[in-house]
Amino acid sequence: MKEYVKDCLKSFLGVVVYVFVLLCVMYVSIGKADFKSTFLIGEPEGRYISPYSTLSWLSNDLDDNWRNRVLGMISGDTHADIMARSTAKDFGVVDGVDIDSWRNRISTLRSNGIAPVVWLISDDSPDVYAKGLDNQIDYQNQVVSAVDDVVSHYVVCLECDEYYSPAQVSTLIGELRKKTDRPIGVHLKPGVKAEYIKDADIIYLQTGFNLNEAQFRQQIENALRFGKPVVVSEYDLQGTSGRAKAFGDIACSYPGVVGTGNGRGTTSCQTLEWGQTKKKKWYQRHEKEIVVSGIAVATLFAMLKETPKLKLHVDDNGYELGLNSGGYSLRYSEDRVTATYRIEF
Repeated sequence: MKEYVKDCLKSFLGVVVYVFVLLCVMYVSIGKADFKSTFLIGEPEGRYISPYSTLSWLSNDLDDNWRNRVLGMISGDTHADIMARSTAKDFGVVDGVDIDSWRNRISTLRSNGIAPVVWLISDDSPDVYAKGLDNQIDYQNQVVSAVDDVVSHYVVCLECDEYYSPAQVSTLIGELRKKTDRPIGVHLKPGVKAEYIKDADIIYLQTGFNLNEAQFRQQIENALRFGKPVVVSEYDLQGTSGRAKAFGDIACSYPGVVGTGNGRGTTSCQTLEWGQTKKKKWYQRHEKEIVVSGIAVATLFAMLKETPKLKLHVDDNGYELGLNSGGYSLRYSEDRVTATYRIEF
């Protein structure tokens, strides 16, 4: 009798572990970040912006010496803003998805603890806009296919309202959502326009340059009124300056600000989480099945003489639980339940 009780207790503990592992796997892919990047770095060196913008990271116009220098300048950042398509004179040209070189360059960032945020098209690129919206949709699909598994998220366009209508931006976001579950940001000229950001997950705020503190705060407060997470992205031409870092710290003092893109000191912003809603719905949708399968496993553990072999496979699309012991086999998934038992005479 004592052995039987022990077996039951072991079975119960096994089920507890099973449920715990299942829940952990279901929630493991939740994204979580406080975005700290610096896309305008150092002195302009006679140009309007510094030649060391991270936006040029994927360009073949720059070599690895340039990238190594940029890495040193953004040490301490968690993310880097990189451009997937641009013919603007202020950045290195990128117009064509080069899978191997892109993944190698992204790997360099990731190996230094920096997650890339991919901006899908730049301002000041009229030759690209002339190709039409369908061309850009096809291009962004190529980008997602090439690097979606190694990037943090996307910004659909830089200064979108300079060359796209609100309807076009909504179309780009809608098409992008068909290809990725990652958050999508929208960046505009200074200020926020409701019709442009209505479908975005994140507002990438450009406050404008040379503002005083009161004006800077007002821009942030206006953006937060829309109820979406805000990355205060563009507020200083020299993101490594003391002034830029001080303004970045001010931005992070606001609940709802989840990152900065133009320099910051030591202050942390609010953390943005994504993916949890989808996973929670998955769990809620199958809560009864999980409980029932747990009870079934406990019963089988107690009844079977041989220790069962338990296999569990879970991903974003569903799960399958496999159990084998002696002649008994159980397969349980979202689509079906299969049980067999072999009897020998």
